[in-house]
Amino acid sequence: LALGTNLQLTAEYGNYPAWTSDGLAVSYYTLDSTNYRLKRKRADGSAQPSFLFPDRPNLVESLWTPDGRSLIFRSSANTLGAGDLYVVRAAADTTPTPIVHSAFTDAEPAISPDGRWLAYISNESGRYEVYVVPFPNTASARWIVSTHGGTEPLWSHSGDELFYRDAASNMVSVGVRTTPTFTLGASKVLFPASSYAAFAGHHQYSVAPDGRRFLMVRQYGIAQTPRLVLVKNWVTQLQARNASK
Repeated sequence: LALGTNLQLTAEYGNYPAWTSDGLAVSYYTLDSTNYRLKRKRADGSAQPSFLFPDRPNLVESLWTPDGRSLIFRSSANTLGAGDLYVVRAAADTTPTPIVHSAFTDAEPAISPDGRWLAYISNESGRYEVYVVPFPNTASARWIVSTHGGTEPLWSHSGDELFYRDAASNMVSVGVRTTPTFTLGASKVLFPASSYAAFAGHHQYSVAPDGRRFLMVRQYGIAQTPRLVLVKNWVTQLQARNASK
């Protein structure tokens, strides 16, 4: 910021970036010949990128747990076992362990701030819905969060809300309690988001730390319909406003 310059982090194709928990590096997937591969690179660009799993192709959408000890990712939808979610302990394991494995597409993992709950989407019902499972014991329980379509789940930084985009492209908030047991509260529509980019496969927005603002990507090429606004009696309104000052 002090220099007022920017830095292009990757010189190759890079997609689905994710910060490591310490903020020092970014993981992403790249296209190597015909295979997707996960890489990691220091955020200051001071070193060359490194493969996270050199011998495992077609991995995308990485996500680091808050404590930095585990890496969650999914298999590419173009391969056998498409859309399965895996975890690996960053400093110990070399073999990924499946944590959400089904005959359907499971994607968009989102870990809660305390690292105890994993939200994701699955199309097992015929359309994408949002689910939550305990982490890392994902097979012990499961809750369905959305009932009329849902994608791009993200947790609030306080962990007491779960946001997602419904089938009508509205941003929705669901209250969450984790004690004494995991409980979903009422859901409410926050605002329409059809003019902002959406993609069932990766989050296209981010949530501010206070949970009150969203960083979103406006759709390219959506034209605003021109309008002609007629204001009547504007002189009278102006005089009344000046008189009240």
